[in-house]
This record gives sequence, structure tokens and C-alpha cells, in this order.
Amino acid sequence: MKMLPGVGVFGTGSPVGETEEEAKQLAEEMNIAFYTSRTDDILLHQDVDLVCISIPPPLTRQISVKALESSL
Repeated sequence: MKMLPGVGVFGTGSPVGETEEEAKQLAEEMNIAFYTSRTDDILLHQDVDLVCISIPPPLTRQISVKALESSL
């Protein structure tokens, strides 16, 4: 039985993780098993139950709409 939701994070403060290498480095530092630099990989991942979006406003709308559509 899964006790906590899986969380997908968009935006990680100053080390944004825009490239696969940056995402990998940050995941290793934080002991996170799954990482990617691709939006759809997060939204379609079977273990992601909710998303935290903390990125510049121009990108927020696009990811928010995709996240809502993928939850239907």
C-alpha cells in the first residue's frame, strides 16, 4: 500500500534542471530515483500523483494545462 503521493516537480529554484545532465545531478544530490528534463515524462509517469510547478510564468500555463488534461 502506497502511503505518500508521488510528486513531480517542475522548477527547482536556481538549479533548474533544464538539461538531462542537470536533472541527473540534482536527483543524485537529493537521492531521487527518477529524473528527466521532459515534461511529458513526468506527467505520464505512473508514480506521479500530483505536480508542483515552480517555474517562470510563461511556462506555467502550458504545463498546468497538460497536467490537468493528463488527470482526466
